Amino acid sequence: QPALVSEHLAWSSHQDRYYNDLLALPYTTETLANVTAHIDQVQSILGREILLENPSTYVRFDASTWHEADFIAEIVQRSGCGLLLDVNNVYVTAVNYGLDAKDYMDRLPLHRVGEIHLAGHAEAADSDGVPFLIDAHDRAVADQVLGMYQSILSKTGAAPTLLEWDNDVPDWATLLAEAQRIDAIRAGAKVSQARHVA
Repeated sequence: QPALVSEHLAWSSHQDRYYNDLLALPYTTETLANVTAHIDQVQSILGREILLENPSTYVRFDASTWHEADFIAEIVQRSGCGLLLDVNNVYVTAVNYGLDAKDYMDRLPLHRVGEIHLAGHAEAADSDGVPFLIDAHDRAVADQVLGMYQSILSKTGAAPTLLEWDNDVPDWATLLAEAQRIDAIRAGAKVSQARHVA
C-alpha cells in the first residue's frame, strides 16, 4: 500500500514489442479515450486513485488536435485521477515548442496535484543546429524551473516534492545543498500561505 502510485503520460509497448523509453502520444480525441480507459482500468484494479505525470516531449504529431496541457486536464477530469506535476517537463516542453510555460501551467488542473517533480535539463541541438532541451536528470534544477515551482506552490499547496537526479549523480554534499534549496522555497511558500490565510 504505497502512499502514491503514478505513471507517465506515454507509451512503451506495441503488440509484443517493449521499448525502454517513454514515447510521445498524438493528442487526439481517440487517444484521449484510450488513455482514460486505461487509467479507469488501473484505478479499478488497484482500488485507488493514481497520479498521471506530464511528459517532457521532443516531437509533435501532425495528427494532434489538442494542446498538451488541455489534453492532460481533460484526462484528469474524465478519469478522476490526480496529477503528478513535473515542473521541469513543463519547462522543457514549452521551450522545445516555443510555448508560454506560464500559460501551459495555467491550463493544468493544479488543484489536483498530488506530487511535484523537479530535475535538471541539458541543452542540445538537432542536426540543423536548432537548440532544444532534454530532461536529463543530471544536474541542478535550473533557476527558471525553481521560479515556476515557487509560483505554483500557492495553487498546489506544499505537495510532496521529489528531486530527480539519477544521472551523473554528484557527491552527497551537492545533493543535500540542492534539496535544501528546494526546501527553502517550500518553507517560504508555507509562510506566504499562512500570512494569506491570516
